[in-house]
Amino acid sequence: MPYAVGLDTMGTENPIVIEGTPVEGEYLEISWDDYLAGINCLVSGQHVCVVNGVLILDYEPPPEVMP
Repeated sequence: MPYAVGLDTMGTENPIVIEGTPVEGEYLEISWDDYLAGINCLVSGQHVCVVNGVLILDYEPPPEVMP
């Protein structure tokens, strides 16, 4: 099953490892439909985020979070 964790991090492995370092945070197992919807959001420039155990599609991060 696919997983989402943190801001804009989705994958199909648990844990998600980026450049040899596991991504820390709250992992959420999601459906394939949610995974595909999340990928579509990311491709179109939107954000996805796990907030309190809920996957938020088209997440709007606070201005201080984004560079």
